[in-house]
Amino acid sequence: MKYYPIHTHLHCAHEASASISSHMAHAKELGIEYIWTTEHDTRIGKPAGKYFSFAYTEKNLWAPVPGSCIQAGFQEIEENTGSYDFVDTNDSIILRISAEKGQRESLFFHSKAKKHSDPLLAQVTLEMDADVQLCEGGQVFAEFILSAQPPTYQQARLCYVLGQMPEKKAEAPIRYLPFPEKKEGKYTFRLSKDVSEEIGGLDNALCNLNLIAQNGATIHFRAFDFYRQLEYEKARQAQIALAEKLGKKWGVTPFVGFEVTHAGNHKNCFSTKTPVIEYAKFDYNVSNEQAIAHMQKHGAVFSWNHPFSDHGCTGQTKEEIFEEKAQQLTDARVYGANMMEVGFPYTRGGFEGAYYLRLWDRLSENGIMITGNGDSDNHHATPDGWTEGNNFCSFAGLYDDELPTEENFVKAFRRGTLWGGNPVVIRNLSFTGDGKEQGSLVRGEKVTVSFCATGIQCGGYAVCISNGKEVARLPIENGAVAGHWVLACEQEYNFARVALYNEEEVLIAFSNPIYLVDVKTQMKER
Repeated sequence: MKYYPIHTHLHCAHEASASISSHMAHAKELGIEYIWTTEHDTRIGKPAGKYFSFAYTEKNLWAPVPGSCIQAGFQEIEENTGSYDFVDTNDSIILRISAEKGQRESLFFHSKAKKHSDPLLAQVTLEMDADVQLCEGGQVFAEFILSAQPPTYQQARLCYVLGQMPEKKAEAPIRYLPFPEKKEGKYTFRLSKDVSEEIGGLDNALCNLNLIAQNGATIHFRAFDFYRQLEYEKARQAQIALAEKLGKKWGVTPFVGFEVTHAGNHKNCFSTKTPVIEYAKFDYNVSNEQAIAHMQKHGAVFSWNHPFSDHGCTGQTKEEIFEEKAQQLTDARVYGANMMEVGFPYTRGGFEGAYYLRLWDRLSENGIMITGNGDSDNHHATPDGWTEGNNFCSFAGLYDDELPTEENFVKAFRRGTLWGGNPVVIRNLSFTGDGKEQGSLVRGEKVTVSFCATGIQCGGYAVCISNGKEVARLPIENGAVAGHWVLACEQEYNFARVALYNEEEVLIAFSNPIYLVDVKTQMKER
């Protein structure tokens, strides 16, 4: 069996600090040839048409969005030397941005939870209701801040200019264009049509924007309206096509799934064929059970993501939350999920990695054979999630006659031939029980389990686990560690696994379990 490193939880279509190319560039650096993008379905999928509007209803730069509970608005840049104020009219409040000769006033627009952001692959347009006045030498900029792009991982920028064009900064991925003509009182910025391949093309998201008046200019701002043309599955199909194109450039094979976001706990759907949920058809009221039924209808494998992230501020201790979560998932048998995320060596949802492993063990001792998934839930092109912090990936095991395709990776996810690890420091880990691969169920009185890890780029130790308890601790020496022990059938459901830690006692790898039951126990096999 050959194990392939594959990142299984990556976000890029709406992120300021990531893009498909940025993830692929990091994957190539690490020799990882396969990735799963799992965008939030509520981000990649929105209804076509206007998806966000903003106008001032009060004299405050940061204000409520009319008709919603969202906050949005502008933030002033500290280096500003100009001014802003508010002007009352009969039907609106106008934000006036002013800069005299030699002055510059820049305001940075953003919204709570990035509700205005959207991937350009959805064909994004922005309309600005505003009046602009220029003195001689004055300039106005509408600078749209996009996604981070390799090799510098700086955010790309699409900048519309009224007045003299500036010289392009060589180190920044930026494109300057003249301001569009004003029609019916509005400026229309066709971002998806105007973005160029030089700054990443459609592999960008609209993240933020600056409105800038400089050297004798005034902007009277009334409102923004944001539009997209592609909705739901059409947008994801555009991402699939874009990812395939970029994969050829970077030598990385992408699989484009999605993360169920507004239907119970977050769940990754590992399928390129399952359509995203069209929440608008259900009046944005989709239950956990409905989302699961949607995925199962299409035969998709899905994971239960970051299980401690939905506990909220209850005032409970970590142990109380742990016990409550363990009982909930045991009673529900993890709601039929095929996988559960456990690869968080550092805190995720406020819980250290040890809690995820304990939760997984609790499920195993209750006869729930769920594949433990190592991943990063990476939203960034920064090192965190690729070379530092929670930068785990999964190593999916395929048999000799299985090619590395989506179908065969999904088979590995189902059967548990998968281990999780930090791809920077470890690439080889085998774990078997009497010759059967990890994830297997053995029937009998005992089974001899064996493991071997090589090519380890740090010191540390391996911990051998039987039924949730440590039975041996073996040192990593000269980049390798190996061992074996006997798992006896001492309770109804028995299991063994191995975990590796570095010198700082940080988790660097874990196997999936070998399960053992007696011949009479009725247990659903994978």
